Amino acid sequence: MKPRSLLLTLAALTLGAASAVPVKLGSVPVTVEPNAKLLTLSAAGIRTAFPSAAGRPDAVFMTEDRKVSVAFEWRASKLNRTEVGKLVEQFPSVIRAQVPNVKTLKANLLQVSGTPWAQFIFTTPSQGDELRRELLVTSAGGRMLVVTIAGNLKDYAKNEAVVRTLTNSVRVN
Repeated sequence: MKPRSLLLTLAALTLGAASAVPVKLGSVPVTVEPNAKLLTLSAAGIRTAFPSAAGRPDAVFMTEDRKVSVAFEWRASKLNRTEVGKLVEQFPSVIRAQVPNVKTLKANLLQVSGTPWAQFIFTTPSQGDELRRELLVTSAGGRMLVVTIAGNLKDYAKNEAVVRTLTNSVRVN
């Protein structure tokens, strides 16, 4: 993945203000209600910021200050709705194995609009402030839908209300 500063520079060049009307996220079977305090990374911007197709999100929103991103990725991996709860128990060991220097890790099962979501929040050390990552995982059309919220702790705290409004508006179609 590209350094954060490059991602932010690219985002600054390719973002547009998100609308307040419910928006279907391309081919992803999800509708969200972004607001004026979120910016939308264009398809070209996503391709530039995430050059590897293997980990490229389908949609990316960023906060106005470009410090926190919310990425939606509809993976080919199969996941049934009944299996989402099992992820809460199984996936923390995968995160610890794949992410170096995990400092804190919390796993929860959430319900958003009647849809079960596995939530994983973890931090890793960084210069100045810890990096915060949150993965929200559910089943959409029998496949795995992953929402990744990324930023450092201080920036996330400043933008939490905007990010939570977006994630709470997600409707799996």
